[in-house]
Amino acid sequence: MLEYANLKALAVVVSEGGFDRAAKVLHITQSAVSQRIRQLEEKVGQSLLIRSNPVVATPTGKRLLRHYSQVQLLESELRAEMDADDPNHPTTVRIAVNADSLATWFLPALAGMFSRHAWLLELIVDDESYTHHLLKNGEAVGCVTTTEVPMAGCSSEFLGTMEYLCVATPEFAARYFGEPRDSLSLSDTRLFNGISQAQLAKAPAVVFSTKDKLHEKFLAQYFNMTPGQWWQHTIPSSESFLEAINLSLGYGLVGHLQAKPLIDQGILIELTPERRMRVPLFWQHWNIKAKQTTLVYRALAATAQHNLLHQE
Repeated sequence: MLEYANLKALAVVVSEGGFDRAAKVLHITQSAVSQRIRQLEEKVGQSLLIRSNPVVATPTGKRLLRHYSQVQLLESELRAEMDADDPNHPTTVRIAVNADSLATWFLPALAGMFSRHAWLLELIVDDESYTHHLLKNGEAVGCVTTTEVPMAGCSSEFLGTMEYLCVATPEFAARYFGEPRDSLSLSDTRLFNGISQAQLAKAPAVVFSTKDKLHEKFLAQYFNMTPGQWWQHTIPSSESFLEAINLSLGYGLVGHLQAKPLIDQGILIELTPERRMRVPLFWQHWNIKAKQTTLVYRALAATAQHNLLHQE
């Protein structure tokens, strides 16, 4: 039988990145934290931490963290059933989500529900193709992901599709992709006859992060380009990413929820109306009977129905 005080020590050491910070959070000495981790490692017969800076969990450590997170969620639900949601002991629901969803439809989906319950929301933001790893490692109880096949012990539910449009300001497009025709305004989406590989090689792109491969897939699929054949700005902030495009720093792929209002206002134009990228999104969560994950999915699904695409 595992000692849950020891499991809690493991979780806090990993979340805080070290033994000293964990000791302050747990209100015990650093040697007491080390002793709890040592007892746990002796119990399972394996090392649970990589003593780096910051400290990280080994694969076995991650499995124990996932188990501990699941038990925490079930205990929170039991406490809620016995005493109703207790504001003095609020449940923390950890969810992994991609930045584009967070910037648009995600928070409005959950705001009302978290306000009604004594729950705290802890978000971990990562690329949508990586969020399922956070679920697998036990760092989140659910995630918005592009991975359809459910991981072991998890369920996967389709939320909808985010469509990405290749956009730029009219000024940027005129500078790098040709001059506008006299009969068309700068805001007209038919402004440019076509975009060549040579033009894309010189026009700087705006990319969200090094993990984000959407731009790379777009250029490979439609223009037969490979990494290294274009220039790019890397801006890992959803707001600043869009601002960089609006400031004519470069062109980029923007989700339809953010792109279409700006196109309607004439701030941006779509460079390739017939060439868009569609990214299906799924909600994956642990297969445990927890009220929190059930209600979170219902809230996400209801909002996604009105914001994401559901037809081919």
